[in-house]
Formats: sequence, structure tokens, C-alpha cells
Amino acid sequence: MVRAYPVKKGIKMENDYIESILKDFAKEINRENDRIVSSFPGLNRIEIWTDGKKLFVSTETDTDYKNPQETLKKYNDLVEKLTGYNAKERKKLMSK
Repeated sequence: MVRAYPVKKGIKMENDYIESILKDFAKEINRENDRIVSSFPGLNRIEIWTDGKKLFVSTETDTDYKNPQETLKKYNDLVEKLTGYNAKERKKLMSK
């Protein structure tokens, strides 16, 4: 499933920026064409890319992982650092 997130003004959405933030969450980071690919506990695969204005994220869940709340918190923290919006703000923006 692909999700699109708005990004706060002033945040320059580029792959180098995305990689620098992702390093705090994942050990191994790869580039596949214009997408940044990684994984962390609870997510077998996470693909992140941008069109310069929005952030796009595709995930593949690890169904065997025993702590999904930890994964959700980590994912929300990652998206917040990348976009500048927390989960509550993103929900409000997406419901408009």
C-alpha cells in the first residue's frame, strides 16, 4: 500500500535528506532507481520516494513480528521527522 504525505514548507524533500533521517531508524539503506529502500523490525520492506513536494511511502509488514505497537510508533516517528507533521496533524490534513 502506498501512502502520500504532505510536507511542511521549508523542508527540502530530496533523497539525501530522506537517507540522513532514515539512518536513525534502519541499519541498511539502499537506493533502487529514485527510491530509498530499507527495513526495520516489523517492516520487511519500506520504500520511500518524493516528487519534491510530497513524501510517498510503501511498506510490507512482517506478520510474524510480535510488537506491532513498537513498529507503528517507529514508523510515525520516521514520517514525522521527514514531513514535519505529527500523526495527529497528518490525519487532520488528510481529512480535508
